[in-house]
Amino acid sequence: MSPLPAEVTSHPNYFTKQEFEKRVQNGQLLIIYNNKVYKLNKWIKYHPGGECAILNMIGKDATDAINVLHPDYVINNKIKNFYIGEYVLDDSEEIIIHSQTSTNEPELLLTLAKEESISMAFRRLESKIKERGLYNCNYWNYAYETVRYVILITIAWYFVLYGTTTFHYFISSICLGLFWHQLAFTAHDAGHSGITHNLYVDYLIGIFIADFLGGLSIGWWKKNHYVHHIITNHPEHDPDIQHLPFFAISTKFFKNPYSSFYKRTLHFDIFAKFFVSYQHYLYYIIMCFGRFNLYALSINYLYDGANAIFRNLEISCMILFWCWFSYLLSYLPSIPIIIFYILISHMTTMILHVQITLSHFGMSTTEYGPLESFPRRMCRTTMDVDCPWWMDWFHGGLQFQTVHHLFPRIPRHNLRSCQPLVKEFCEEVGIKYHIYGFVKGNGVVLGALRDVANQVKLLKTVANGNSIKYFNHND
Repeated sequence: MSPLPAEVTSHPNYFTKQEFEKRVQNGQLLIIYNNKVYKLNKWIKYHPGGECAILNMIGKDATDAINVLHPDYVINNKIKNFYIGEYVLDDSEEIIIHSQTSTNEPELLLTLAKEESISMAFRRLESKIKERGLYNCNYWNYAYETVRYVILITIAWYFVLYGTTTFHYFISSICLGLFWHQLAFTAHDAGHSGITHNLYVDYLIGIFIADFLGGLSIGWWKKNHYVHHIITNHPEHDPDIQHLPFFAISTKFFKNPYSSFYKRTLHFDIFAKFFVSYQHYLYYIIMCFGRFNLYALSINYLYDGANAIFRNLEISCMILFWCWFSYLLSYLPSIPIIIFYILISHMTTMILHVQITLSHFGMSTTEYGPLESFPRRMCRTTMDVDCPWWMDWFHGGLQFQTVHHLFPRIPRHNLRSCQPLVKEFCEEVGIKYHIYGFVKGNGVVLGALRDVANQVKLLKTVANGNSIKYFNHND
């Protein structure tokens, strides 16, 4: 970098690091994109991904996150409306960050030059992926999946309407649960605008799949999931790892962190201490009831979400879901069978909850500050699950979570083709690529949960006021 030009200090369209940070501290919502400064105060409440997604990028270079999370028309047309000047950084302002990790995680040195070189390599990778057409959606994949969906829901209805034994109803409930499990993959694509790449068309597709067929709000999912993609595995900001009182994947949750997403303190109270003490034993059991929590979160979002896009349409489709699901249950012969049916169908979807948490619960929750590049964070906090191609239908393509976190809008059917390119990128820039088999991945998650559980038990044996050394392999 060359020294700062003389006109920078006086020209209002140039921002030094000090001026940029000063304005952020004074309440201006500023981000950096391609060395340009954008002010988002007037836009934040209209952002389709919710306010938290923007707030977690304020004061940072958001170039890579914006590129991978937004379609071209946002980058080419929308963002320019918020441009206010150029960002200039002098050599003297380069920083070295020493990570504060546990004793069993190597100290990491982050330099501005190193993180910029990683970002540049990442942008070359994205260009290569686009050149190979991996952003293009092959709609035949959805045709094949639709056949599978239709078969599952047909079997579910058939055995309810014409079944005569408990076993028939059991088969029906399993098929309905698998129907919801498989639908979640396509709803996920729609939520990321990965089907048509048109925000509103994919939003409507998502409403039909998630709200009408699944009873869950796609709007809530988008608001939650976009934050997860931006600030993955941050104990205070990522809602996907904020599961107290049932789970704590880091000892940081012992300190009652404040959730910026839920806007409340996550209390590590007596209930949390009990459940977290046994979380590695309760993991699969609690996952069986995860869908009921999603219903509550969806309803709460639509009740409070005054700025939710298509709010009335989502509410209508969710009401229709409960109508057709109640109608299906009305054909069952008794109340005990109805309860049995609801529990089995919902417990079947635990497969999905395990698949999703598998890629993050065992990964790092350490914070390296705003200097850390987007691709480094995604690779550090996410792991892939290794499996043969013929098992892709079971994992829905989301076993490639590292690839997906680096490129969220790539259709999931193309993620397998992207994986070799991502591995090459990681080798090139010296970032570890985490990939485990399904069984080994489950072991990594259970090991992380057990480590934190052991810390809770240690707390119980120490007198009040004594200092405790926390250790956790993913801290």
